Amino acid sequence: MLTVFEGLEEKLSEAVETEEWKTLQKQFNEAEVIYMIGNGGNMAVASHGAADATRLTNKKVHCLDSQSHLTSIANDHGYENIFERWLESYADLDKKTLVLGYSGSGNSANVLGALRWSDDQGFDTTIITGVKSVRLDRQSINEVCFDNIFFHSHEILSVMSFYELIHGAGHACPTIKAENERKYGTKGTKHV
Repeated sequence: MLTVFEGLEEKLSEAVETEEWKTLQKQFNEAEVIYMIGNGGNMAVASHGAADATRLTNKKVHCLDSQSHLTSIANDHGYENIFERWLESYADLDKKTLVLGYSGSGNSANVLGALRWSDDQGFDTTIITGVKSVRLDRQSINEVCFDNIFFHSHEILSVMSFYELIHGAGHACPTIKAENERKYGTKGTKHV
């Protein structure tokens, strides 16, 4: 039996037609600095998204992917405060900023707390969820919901979403063929 992936491309196609996605795309396009946050698999999504969005666009994109820093903040200030405390230390209040959170359940206390703090600073804020959040208590925080059953489907859609944002901002991802030709030439032999 194959793993169920819930028709990922169709779900992404539906999402990008929503007003919430259009708001996120506008926020992404206008941002000079982006902070990506998430827990578990969504932390890996945020880290990967920050790396690729930085190298493929003209934006500075950050993620708290230092285990030392993350565990120090959690130890000193509590797990529910890790992203808020990180943003308090690193966020540039003078830059056009987007804080983008990922949460399969939509209810991650540390992600929502950081989004509330960011909203208070005047930053653009969006959370990408697998199911509609029951704890999101501010209309000023944008929510893009994929309406998922499984966490793994949400995490894969979240990866797909940051590539969609990159393309929507007028940038492109390299193709495997073009990258191989750049590195190894058209005959597949490495340039020396």
